[in-house]
Amino acid sequence: MFLLLLIVLSRGGQPTAAQTFAEAGIDAAEPVHAPLYSGERWKPAPDAAGYALVAANDKFRLFVRPDNLQIAVDEIGSGYRWTSNPIGEQLAKETVKGQLLSNLKSPFTLTYVKTGGTDQTVRGVLNGESPGTETVMTQSADGLQVVYSFPEQKLGFAIQYELTEGGLKVRVPANGIREEGDYSFFSLDILPYFGAAAANEDGYLFVPDGPGGLINFNVAHADISRGYIHQVYGTEVSNSSNWMRSGERREDIAYPVFGMKRGEHAYLAILTEGDDSANIAAMAPGAKSSFFNIYSSQIYREEYLYQMSRLAAPTKAIQKQRLDRDRELEYRFLSGKDAGYVGMADAYRDYLTEAGQLKSPLKPVDHVPLYLKIMGGNFEKAYGRVKYVAATTFPQATDIVERLRGQGVANAKVIYYGWQNQGDYDMEKRFPIESALGGESAAKKFVAKMKEEGTDVLFQDDFLWVDEHSATSGKNYAIRSIAGTAFIDEGWYLSKPVLTVSNAVKTIDKLKSIGVSGIHYSGIGEMLFNDYEPSGIVTRQYTKEVYDGLLAYTRQALGSAGVYRGNAYSVGDTDYIDALPDDSSHDFMVDETVPFYPIVLHGYVPYSFTEGNLRDDMETEFLRGIEYGAVPSFFVTHDDSRKLLETESNFLYSSQFGKWESRIVDEYGKFDALAGVFAQEIVDHEKLSANRYATTYEDGTKVIVDYGTKSFEVTKGGGA
Repeated sequence: MFLLLLIVLSRGGQPTAAQTFAEAGIDAAEPVHAPLYSGERWKPAPDAAGYALVAANDKFRLFVRPDNLQIAVDEIGSGYRWTSNPIGEQLAKETVKGQLLSNLKSPFTLTYVKTGGTDQTVRGVLNGESPGTETVMTQSADGLQVVYSFPEQKLGFAIQYELTEGGLKVRVPANGIREEGDYSFFSLDILPYFGAAAANEDGYLFVPDGPGGLINFNVAHADISRGYIHQVYGTEVSNSSNWMRSGERREDIAYPVFGMKRGEHAYLAILTEGDDSANIAAMAPGAKSSFFNIYSSQIYREEYLYQMSRLAAPTKAIQKQRLDRDRELEYRFLSGKDAGYVGMADAYRDYLTEAGQLKSPLKPVDHVPLYLKIMGGNFEKAYGRVKYVAATTFPQATDIVERLRGQGVANAKVIYYGWQNQGDYDMEKRFPIESALGGESAAKKFVAKMKEEGTDVLFQDDFLWVDEHSATSGKNYAIRSIAGTAFIDEGWYLSKPVLTVSNAVKTIDKLKSIGVSGIHYSGIGEMLFNDYEPSGIVTRQYTKEVYDGLLAYTRQALGSAGVYRGNAYSVGDTDYIDALPDDSSHDFMVDETVPFYPIVLHGYVPYSFTEGNLRDDMETEFLRGIEYGAVPSFFVTHDDSRKLLETESNFLYSSQFGKWESRIVDEYGKFDALAGVFAQEIVDHEKLSANRYATTYEDGTKVIVDYGTKSFEVTKGGGA
């Protein structure tokens, strides 16, 4: 597949993927699949409770029930047992019947589709209770493999359970999937009822909604039929049926985790393989059972709209080729004071550190950084021609930063927008730097002056979207939708990763001579996609690896890189995250928003929320930035923002520096009260009352925010 991709991408005057990636030091290799267990069939004898011991380590014991293959994990220290399904009295009170009841008793639910015949959207459901199911167990030193076969449908797969130092690892190897007839995998729910809790228990489900969301067990969630079901890193954009959905505004999932708290015990589940092709689902009582439950639903194929002809209405179809990926989850069990969303965040931070995705801690600072975005300008079309509208020249940008420095803003970092020739009119022709801003000579003077005074300057750019009429052909370089056509949206196409990297590397080479400190990237920190090449699917996993490699190359070549939103795959090679999710989607399932993701990142990667001059609720969002440990950010222009009304930058509805100068200085002074904890981890967060929240840092410093009085206070700690 990848060899054919290299041949295609060698056409049209652009370098091949091999050449481009070698230049940037990017290794985007094909995934390596986990092996299946080998050995004799294991036929254990159950104990009096119906379980057989599979494996044990210093902290946990793994059991299986030979009669129904449900599993259980015991915490040795506390004796607490986590079960894959409701058991005993829990199950006896259940009221659902038929398929829903059998699902409740199974460690998985497999949805399959018919791929032969005329109607390819016919679906069925299989589980461990399905008639005719055949199973084979194989034991290993660390765990258990169960192979499930469904002779009637000619389908099968293997699931592996292994103990770890933190808890349980669950894997569905790609090598174990069998599709030998007219039916194919559509989705697989893995351990959908693991730890399922009854209504009114003490606890909650944790979902990765915005910065973090809680679904409380003691809150009624009536008339909720679908529950919370959303794809990690957002829905697949190359699927037109996703792209064309309207109305729903929500925060895409930025980090692949979910969790559950039950009294003094909890777990965090991390999607360690296949995270980019999975949904996270949470259900309240009344949806599919009488329990609260949360799980990952693995996507193997997508349904999409297929256009037979321009005159015919689109019809539904199912993706033919399966996403050939291992699927793996790691459950980390928590107890006592760690059994909550703060402990879950600690566990996820530990995982990212162990995996090398979260690297060196930040260095302490005397003053917090202000991320100051400056819009140079953009193009507008008038009377059949393209005209660049300048809003902030390089000399004017220099004056803005100097004025702030003179009023006590001691640590500014500048992100300069619209520097390209004619702005973002033709992103294939960025150079020479726009003359209306002063051109290259003015850019060099601006950057040099800033460096002289200790201010880094990053240039913002977007290397994902390309005008379909550009010199680089969309036929060869646009990603392909599931239907096989080039993915184009309103005259722009999404470029293949190789073109993204090629254009970025060329730009980086030219920006070196200007002296910029880095690139602030649009797209690569917040968007992933599959590319449905005729030779095979180039997956989101591949895209992740390429983008991560590009960030690393940018840091090496220029010094720093920034991204928007900060999806988890990008955090290890970025120096700043802009527009980190700070509020929930206000989903009808989510009862409370908590700063899970900020807790994970604080002390490792600086992040900001909505710019101070573009907020919907000025005071509330400012206080949330204080509570969640963000750094301040503003987006300004020298001239009145009305100049940009007919440009693509008309989202800057209020940006004139002169109108916001005093607010910037005032807010910066308030944020700077947190300079001492800039490089520290958040160790605790709690709700004190309806409007008061406390955030605690490593050295004991406590920040209390009161949304009722619109105020906050900082109590210094006594040391780490």
